[in-house]
Amino acid sequence: MEMKIVRTLRMITRWRAPLMSAILLLATACGAPEQGVPEMNDQERQTVETYTETQAPVCIGRFQVDMPSQLKPSFSSLTVNEAKISAKSSSRQMFEHLIDKRKAELEAMHTVDAGDQPFLKRIIHVSDDMVFIDRNESPHKPDAARLLEGYKFAGLTMFSVKLTAIDVDDEKYREQWKLRQSNKSERLKQVEYLLNHLSPRKAGEVPERPGLCFEHGFLAGGADETIPGAAVPTHKEQVGIRFSDNKNRDIYIHFYTDSIIAEEDTLLDRTNQAERALANDQHFSVLRKGEVDLDGIDQAEEWLSAGTTDENVKGNYFNLEANSRKGSPGTPYIDISLRNGQFAHGEEHPTIDQASLTNAEAVGLWDAITRTFKPRPGAF
Repeated sequence: MEMKIVRTLRMITRWRAPLMSAILLLATACGAPEQGVPEMNDQERQTVETYTETQAPVCIGRFQVDMPSQLKPSFSSLTVNEAKISAKSSSRQMFEHLIDKRKAELEAMHTVDAGDQPFLKRIIHVSDDMVFIDRNESPHKPDAARLLEGYKFAGLTMFSVKLTAIDVDDEKYREQWKLRQSNKSERLKQVEYLLNHLSPRKAGEVPERPGLCFEHGFLAGGADETIPGAAVPTHKEQVGIRFSDNKNRDIYIHFYTDSIIAEEDTLLDRTNQAERALANDQHFSVLRKGEVDLDGIDQAEEWLSAGTTDENVKGNYFNLEANSRKGSPGTPYIDISLRNGQFAHGEEHPTIDQASLTNAEAVGLWDAITRTFKPRPGAF
């Protein structure tokens, strides 16, 4: 069902950068009968309680939600003003080995045009714990196109910041000086600023200060703070985290927030179009749709459906969208989606003949999680 939704969305509306938003839009586009949410029997109630009895707060960007322990992070991404940020557990030996390995890899790379050599321009050791790498963005591009890599080791965690830049200072680019200017020094300031504001974060830790949570890390700073060297002064923050069931991998929930998306319409505005697009699926039905009341969030809507998944079983696609028309650093666009009977794209998995949850169980789990989603105190 997921890929069917994506394909339909491409035909009926403009493609959005975040994949999850695109899937969400499409999922919202088909007119079908409303089946309603079935009442749980004792076995289904027990299944949901198995999840909810272990719920605990987790931090997602500038928000938090109560997540069952059975659902573990399986994907995390953070982009701030076009800089891609990640973190992973590490030792100092592993950190130093990675820097040496990157140096060797980049020194061995060659450009299509010999005039753009060397591929690796320089390595800057800011300190024992922080290193910058200035390299060509691609073997196929002129060396005016750069990729800056920043690495930091702190508290058994290695942080990475990657950001593209332009360097036309070389005399060979003289004719372009009136058309464009170098921004590499400014982008280096941005990379350094971000690295200096990154710190390790333990699983389950929910900070009570301004900043963004992502897997293994925390980026300190208010949503209205200026980032030195960034192309625009406003924060452009995109956070994505997926939690997968560690026992039943066909169950997962994805959270996505974006401080710059502002839609012309809302999820419910698009439901009729989406439902018509999926009406040919014999298993498709709308279980529930409508406005949702979330703590600290002014506008939120949801759309819950059943239908045939890419695994060719009857499963579920649920979607919640909030702050649709606001899309600002203080009120980020929010997209939450749950899959039941669908494995994450690219993940190896067994063949299944049915989804792990019934409709009633999926709705029960969805409600238990989404109704706890709220801004983290002090986050902005």
